[in-house]
Amino acid sequence: MRKDGLEMYKNYIFDLYGTLVDIRTDEEKDELWVKMAKMYGEAGAVYAPDALRAAYVDGCRRAEKVMRRETGLEYPEIEIGEVFSELFGRKGVRAEREAVDGLAYRFRRLSREYMRLYEGAERLLEGLKADGKRIYLLSNAQRVFTVPEIRETGIEKYFDDIFISSDFGMKKPEKRYMEALIGKHGLEKEECLMIGNEEESDVAVAARCGVDSLLVKDGDYSGILLR
Repeated sequence: MRKDGLEMYKNYIFDLYGTLVDIRTDEEKDELWVKMAKMYGEAGAVYAPDALRAAYVDGCRRAEKVMRRETGLEYPEIEIGEVFSELFGRKGVRAEREAVDGLAYRFRRLSREYMRLYEGAERLLEGLKADGKRIYLLSNAQRVFTVPEIRETGIEKYFDDIFISSDFGMKKPEKRYMEALIGKHGLEKEECLMIGNEEESDVAVAARCGVDSLLVKDGDYSGILLR
């Protein structure tokens, strides 16, 4: 890779959704909640679809409020599996975590309109690897959704490490989130480049940490010369 000094970086920290992966989800569609209510009902937690949707939204809101209060973080990240588990608990049903995770991922699949790699994304990752660069993922995401989707896209093999915000209880642009990655791998900040599609999270967290950043939109990697 050779493009206007970008070869100086040894470590490339990528965002995922909107940067490498083009995805669209719709958690508001009625069909989703009809099917989710059916699955909960089959497990003994009976909800009307609209009541389940309202309970889910309320559960997410309350979980984030509690986390913000308890941690003092400006940008906390809840663990969505706990919300799905709580929805069982509200009906007096105890569900094993494996079953909760499976239901949560079915929710993700049902809400997903499409998912695909941006054209050129894999070529970009391949080129960086061929040039001996280290590649990391720093994603605002839920593990129960994102790990299967990374595997589905086939790009897991390119990453030297994967950081998912739900594992850390915080998300970009929380400074400590990026610093956790930098600290774990002993990276020099001046040798790192953050690549993402959102100024408010990707560019902002890099700026807070003193790391350079590159903003990309809709898979446009024209700022980087591919092999």
